[in-house]
Amino acid sequence: MRKFVVGEDAVSPVIGVVLMVGMTVIMISAVAVSVLAFSVPESAPEARIVVVEAKGGMNPVNLNNNIIVLRHKGGDELGENNTKIIIKGRGYAYTGSYTGGTPPVQDITVTYHNLKGTHYDDDDQSTQEDIVIGNTWSAGETATLRGRDGQDNSNTCKQKYRLEAGSTVSVTIIDTTTNQVIAATQATVKDV
Repeated sequence: MRKFVVGEDAVSPVIGVVLMVGMTVIMISAVAVSVLAFSVPESAPEARIVVVEAKGGMNPVNLNNNIIVLRHKGGDELGENNTKIIIKGRGYAYTGSYTGGTPPVQDITVTYHNLKGTHYDDDDQSTQEDIVIGNTWSAGETATLRGRDGQDNSNTCKQKYRLEAGSTVSVTIIDTTTNQVIAATQATVKDV
């Protein structure tokens, strides 16, 4: 007569394979959900911007001679509505009027929230000219920023400013749609 051997294992190999496949599917689903839940950040435009001229002086009479000229040396076009410029340096920045003689020199930060708007022409102090020509700032074109730009509501710079001759001015250009830095440049301010 034959004797039957009774197995002591309660789970068969088929059930083990089914459980392993089920666990793998759950793990792959969890990883896919966590990866696909995050969006890829939009990239900022790329451009090479340099300061070609920086002039200044603390003379309270002539704000218009405080000037920073930036040249777009190549790369993507920058839209006037979504390009912000931050100027940091030594000098004096203020809103309203200042009548106290030569202002005190201090660290300043002046922000152009976009490049829309106008400022006074260098030669004809009554003529307004655009900060950038058209709606974009393209390779080869310049953007001119003047200390007098914050004098009226014709642009988004709300401060008038003077730059100390001999100091270093830093200019940072930011894409406002992605809040990323496009370029950073600096120069020594020459006397007017």
